[in-house]
Amino acid sequence: MTLPGGKTMRSPDPAPSPTIYGKRLYTPLLFVVSAPSGAGKTSLCKEIARKSSWIHYSVSYTTRSPRPGEQNGIDYTFVTKDQFQEMQANNHFIESAEVYGNFYGTSLRTIEDSFSKGLDVLVDIDIQGAQKIRQSGIDNTSIYILPPSYAVLQERLALRGQDSLETVRKRLERVRQEIYAYQEYDYLIFNVDFQQAVNDLQSIIVSEHLRRQRLSSFVKDHFIEHFSGETIKSHPFSLREAP
Repeated sequence: MTLPGGKTMRSPDPAPSPTIYGKRLYTPLLFVVSAPSGAGKTSLCKEIARKSSWIHYSVSYTTRSPRPGEQNGIDYTFVTKDQFQEMQANNHFIESAEVYGNFYGTSLRTIEDSFSKGLDVLVDIDIQGAQKIRQSGIDNTSIYILPPSYAVLQERLALRGQDSLETVRKRLERVRQEIYAYQEYDYLIFNVDFQQAVNDLQSIIVSEHLRRQRLSSFVKDHFIEHFSGETIKSHPFSLREAP
C-alpha cells in the first residue's frame, strides 16, 4: 500500500504456519505485558498487533477520563464507575484493579472471542493485573518491559506532557516500589531501541508457540504416524548411523 509522499506500508505478517497435514498446528496463547509507566509497553503492543494479523491487542476498560488524542475502543474502552462495577459483578473481567484512583479491567469475553477465532491475545496491564492472571491459573506468558535507566524514564514521563508534575512524581515513586516485580515474569525486554524491542517481543511470541510442551500432543497424534515403520522402509534413501 502506497501512502502520500511515496512511502509504503508493510502488510501484516502472516500467521506462523497455522496448519500441517490439514490440522491446526498452533493453539492461541495469552501474552501479558507489564512495565513501569513510560517504559513503552502500550506502544510496543500496538505495533506488534499492527504488524501481525494473527494477534489481537485487547484494549482495557477504564473509568479514567480520556487523555488528549485518545480514542474510545482504540486506546481504552472508557466507562463510568457504575458501568465498571456492574461488569465486575457480572464476572466480565479476567482481572481488574484500582490504579491512581481509577479502575482498569481486562475483558475475559474479548479473550475468549479472540481464541475462538484462532488469534493470540496481547494484553498490557500493571503488575497487579498480571499477578491476578497468574493466580487464576490461566495459561499465559508474561513479559516485563524495562526502560534503559531511571533517568530516561523520568525524562519520558516529563516530556509526554500527559500528567501533572505531582502525578509524574507519584508514578516515579511507584516505579521504585514495583521495579523488582520483574522477577515474577517469564521474559524481560529492555526498551532502549524501539524497533529492537518490537523484534524481541515478536521473537518471544513465536518462540512460545514452538515450545516442545505445546507441540508434543500434536506431534504424537498427527505427525509420528507419518514416520511409521512402513513409511521408513519405503523411503528411497537408506538410513545409516552417524559417523
